[in-house]
Amino acid sequence: PMSIVDYVVVHELVHLKEKNHTQKFWEIMGTVLADYEKRKEWLKVNGNYFEI
Repeated sequence: PMSIVDYVVVHELVHLKEKNHTQKFWEIMGTVLADYEKRKEWLKVNGNYFEI
């Protein structure tokens, strides 16, 4: 789903500002994607169905 693609792209872009998954990292994620936790959970449940 495009919403998950958006999550992954934003996640990687936030790493340009905050290298680790600190509280600040997740605060930035929340300012860009208010529902990032829902998307993160979807990826946790469904991510193993994807191959690179």
